[in-house]
Amino acid sequence: MKKIMLCLAVVALAVFTSGLFAQDPAPAPEQAPAQQPAVAPDPAPAPEPTLTSAEVKFDTTTDNKDQKTKLDVYVKTNDGHEVAKSEGNTGRWRRNSTHTVTLEVEGNRTKEDIRTGNVTLTLHPQRNDAWNFDYKVTLTFSDGSSITKDFHGCVLTEHDPARTDSFKG
Repeated sequence: MKKIMLCLAVVALAVFTSGLFAQDPAPAPEQAPAQQPAVAPDPAPAPEPTLTSAEVKFDTTTDNKDQKTKLDVYVKTNDGHEVAKSEGNTGRWRRNSTHTVTLEVEGNRTKEDIRTGNVTLTLHPQRNDAWNFDYKVTLTFSDGSSITKDFHGCVLTEHDPARTDSFKG
């Protein structure tokens, strides 16, 4: 009986340790793919600065603007879109005086839209009036930058009541 038991034990040992009954070894833990170094995405381009304020400083020189004469001021893009304006500015602007006109900004125009634009002045005299002046336009943008342009030796009269000056050049 010992022999039979021993034989059965050997057979059982052989059978259970054979490839038929062997369990698959535990799979190796799956490795994550090699990580690429973190690369910061390209930052979005900075938004183009937009016009936040506009003003025009007029220096009357040798001939004043009469009390009832009205002045309209328009800042426009190169293709004629209005970006800022002030209409109906009255009052006597005496020789050698300075007057600043703040314009109302219209829309949300960018610096690039305005860079090649212009300013138009239109005089509406109530009688004969000739006005001699210099003026300076200051446009301020959302990033704190500005465009400033000076114009000298200007004249508007009842016979020649409008002028357009470019920001270029």
